Amino acid sequence: MNQLPNLFPWSHFGFNVYLLLVIFFLTTWAQYSPQTYPDPRTDPLSCRLILPGQLCDPSEILLPEERRNLMDKTTRLQQITANIRNTAPACANSQNSNLYIMIALIEKLGTNPFEAVSIEKFTNLLRSKYQNYQDVSLCDTLVLIVNSRMDRQVFTVAGRDAKLSREVLQMAFHRNVGHFRGGNYALGLEGMIEYIVSSYNSAHIVQVQSPVQGIDSVNSVQLPTSALPTSGSGQFITHGVRQKPDPKAQLDKFNFDAVPEEDRLWVQILYKASSQCGYDAERISRYARAIVEEAMQLSLKLISDPRYNKIEEESQDVNSGPNPRDKAWQNAKTSFLDSLYEKYGQKFPRKLEKCPDIAENSASRRLL
Repeated sequence: MNQLPNLFPWSHFGFNVYLLLVIFFLTTWAQYSPQTYPDPRTDPLSCRLILPGQLCDPSEILLPEERRNLMDKTTRLQQITANIRNTAPACANSQNSNLYIMIALIEKLGTNPFEAVSIEKFTNLLRSKYQNYQDVSLCDTLVLIVNSRMDRQVFTVAGRDAKLSREVLQMAFHRNVGHFRGGNYALGLEGMIEYIVSSYNSAHIVQVQSPVQGIDSVNSVQLPTSALPTSGSGQFITHGVRQKPDPKAQLDKFNFDAVPEEDRLWVQILYKASSQCGYDAERISRYARAIVEEAMQLSLKLISDPRYNKIEEESQDVNSGPNPRDKAWQNAKTSFLDSLYEKYGQKFPRKLEKCPDIAENSASRRLL
């Protein structure tokens, strides 16, 4: 029997390359499902930890030092609650009744079109997996915080017996929203944990002044069931909140016209510095300096840039019809911006800090 000649000797190789690319794409971009996301207690290396812990960061969103510090802080804060008796009936005879916090960071949810999932569903499924799908009647004090960086969302689920209300979990995020908005995820998560631990303590013990002895006495109280909103799964949840609200909406809430003219520029700079870098009063001058230096670097280069000068000329052209500035930028888009982005966009780092560095720390990032 005669064998047909192989007209496409490269076809098998091409198929293999295609298959490898598909596998690489799915591995790189699909990120994780709740079923495949690693457990830092059993697979610390995949979570970018040296030893088993309660924090998982497979995409390396945090720096190694940030991971270590956050893990240490979580452990220390949990030790504060170790001697507090959990008043929940399900935890009365349980050896694992202490507050237990876990943190999961992920680059982006829903990148696999065949496995789209909301952050709420992802968090609840991952939490069930971390608990080995335990019976809902058992003592449940696990708090799981999921931070999806590119989705700019945080979602927290707390076990029924932690007695942390929806409002408490919401407040834990809102008190630290500035850190998340500025890309300071480690500080934001640390602040959330501090608030959660404090609220847990308050939910299970109440310090009251003794009117007779004049000393502090500790009374163990159980919150009314009606004050504790629950979901159908017997868990307290807080809805996911975007870490970076619409800048325009935030800007409209601050009335710059009410600021005296001589202060307005610097108030705008401080506003931008706070929004991008955080709300640390001790560092606000450093944040403001970073914003100003970055703006000056750009402006000095733009003044002598012929393409920017052309944009400005077209923006001032009254003969071009309505919205001349929009047209000028649209022309820039088609004439050079799109081609530059296509050429260099894939090489741009994906983890730039939102807050710019100040001059002495940013020599390598200055415009050439």
